[in-house]
Amino acid sequence: MSVRATERLIGDVVIVTALPKSPQMVAQSIDEKAKLVTTVWFSPKNEFQEGTFPASALDRAEAKKPPQSKKRPKKR
Repeated sequence: MSVRATERLIGDVVIVTALPKSPQMVAQSIDEKAKLVTTVWFSPKNEFQEGTFPASALDRAEAKKPPQSKKRPKKR
């Protein structure tokens, strides 16, 4: 599901859906008319990267939930 190119997207963490190992990027600016999103991220070598992508190619990164413990407290 792609994101919408609106001002509300600025500051959200996004990924490129077509890339299997897409870095998590932060939306920095939006061009609503052209439907482009400028993102920033750090490479594995800690280098600052910047790129512009069409909004249809991006999706919000979902936070991973911590695993729930399967053990239940014993009844007394």
